[in-house]
Amino acid sequence: MKKQYRSLRAVLLLTAALLALALVSGCGREKSAVEQGKGYLLYVEQGGMSLLPVAWEPSGGESQDMAEEALEEMKDPSDPDGYASAIPEEVSVEIKGLQGGKLDLTFSDAYRSLPKRREVLLRAAVVQSLTQIEGISRVRFFIGDEPLKEADGTETGYMGADDFVQNIGSALNSYQKTELTLCFASSDGSGLQEETVNVRYNSNTSLQKLILEQLLKGPKSQACQATLPADTILLGVSVKDGICYVNFDEGFLSQEYQVSPELVVFSIVNSLVENGGGEVRAVQISVNGETDITFQNTVDLSHPFERNPDLMEETK
Repeated sequence: MKKQYRSLRAVLLLTAALLALALVSGCGREKSAVEQGKGYLLYVEQGGMSLLPVAWEPSGGESQDMAEEALEEMKDPSDPDGYASAIPEEVSVEIKGLQGGKLDLTFSDAYRSLPKRREVLLRAAVVQSLTQIEGISRVRFFIGDEPLKEADGTETGYMGADDFVQNIGSALNSYQKTELTLCFASSDGSGLQEETVNVRYNSNTSLQKLILEQLLKGPKSQACQATLPADTILLGVSVKDGICYVNFDEGFLSQEYQVSPELVVFSIVNSLVENGGGEVRAVQISVNGETDITFQNTVDLSHPFERNPDLMEETK
């Protein structure tokens, strides 16, 4: 079935907020890890910041029957240990219909009041859990009779597992090592300096997400200083036609920065282009999917940025 594409902004808002999720495997209802190729349902782990897969095997029947069974189990998990339902108690959900592999779900009006982080966790958990069922490839959300919409008013439409970052822990994925060249601010803040780091990462993590995570960790050398505060929230990152789209939450605009706005922006841009291997030639930065923004009243984010070599200084 062909993937239905939504507007780029909607995809950024969705896949995004989700590039920050780290799904970990380990303990399920029967204290065993989820095995490769086996079915699972996703729950919110203790702390409410990420998702946890728990082994699940439906009792059988038609696809819609299994979907109803999965939703009931997700809503009221049996013997939870260290995790909770991704569907809050105040939010009810019913199956609206299933046709041609496309499942429609209706949520109660309480869905509208969910905090953004909790909402995207719910979305990821429900879609990835239900699309494992044979006969269900896409899921669409309704609130009552109204289709779910993104912040810009566009309909979310049908979602599949491929709309979400898949990262179900070390038991299901392989790890590899790579060397990254990151661009941090120089000690006096006059320019950017390169720092080389060797990192071990999950093979399901995109290179661009890895680069941004390392920038958030900050430099190891005292000859450099961080350009991004560690608590900056990355909503998403994707690459299309040579442009890397980076989406932050609104905190990106209100953080207290120790370096100039130009260095913040080009720390991101130069690092992504430098390590892109030709895949990335420019970077578009957005905040909650919006680009009509002047960052720190200085840098216009309405267009993609190419690497700026003039800001680079020799490493001391």
